[in-house]
Amino acid sequence: MKSKTSWYLKLNAEDCAPRVILVGDPARQALFAEQMTDPREAANEREFRTITGSYKGVPVSVITVGIGAPAAVLVLEELWELGAKVVVRAGTGMSLGIPLGNFILVQAAARHEGVSTAYLPLNFPAVPDMDLFHSFFHTLKEEKTPLSAGVILTSDSFYTDLFSHSIEDRQPARPQQTLLQQYAAAGVISADMETSALYIAAQVLGLRCLTLLVATVDGLQRRMLEGNERLNKERELARLALEGIVRYTEKR
Repeated sequence: MKSKTSWYLKLNAEDCAPRVILVGDPARQALFAEQMTDPREAANEREFRTITGSYKGVPVSVITVGIGAPAAVLVLEELWELGAKVVVRAGTGMSLGIPLGNFILVQAAARHEGVSTAYLPLNFPAVPDMDLFHSFFHTLKEEKTPLSAGVILTSDSFYTDLFSHSIEDRQPARPQQTLLQQYAAAGVISADMETSALYIAAQVLGLRCLTLLVATVDGLQRRMLEGNERLNKERELARLALEGIVRYTEKR
């Protein structure tokens, strides 16, 4: 990194905490800020806005990354340049047979995105840092949180792999069965568009990485959490992600 700030984040090392949380939705970042101490905007460029503050005395940065693996991994690379050590994705996921509102710790992710193959071949598994995973698992258990842990599907293509988009008499014709349904039959519990790429890139970069999701959409029944019910779940997601970071830090 030749300049003082990272290429896309426009963030410098002094303003980036060693522990970082990635969020897709900019509105979710505000739910973190309301629970942090002295949050401040450290950078704001394109879709990438960074706030840095602390939670229970532990410095934390929260960065918006938008939707999809390419942008998420771009951010991960720049965080590596800036000296970050721990990266947690706190997002929403599509439920496959688990209750809406459950929190999901991702033990592994099927790699149906294109970014991770730039780092490692497809036969390399996409898994989280195990110390981080176990720390968050025990945190959520102690918090008596409705929790599902398992394998998810990560895909680049929402309207072909994750959501049936067929419209009668419209072209192009779309298949009725999505990749999502095939994986659901094999016991996969959720789907997103970032995790497998983050896990693989983090493996190569030497970063500790984990995804924590809340199930807000039922991918099989086509139902979703809305309004205050969803807002409250996302606020709880923010609190749990921050708690997980603190408790992991305390055990190091």
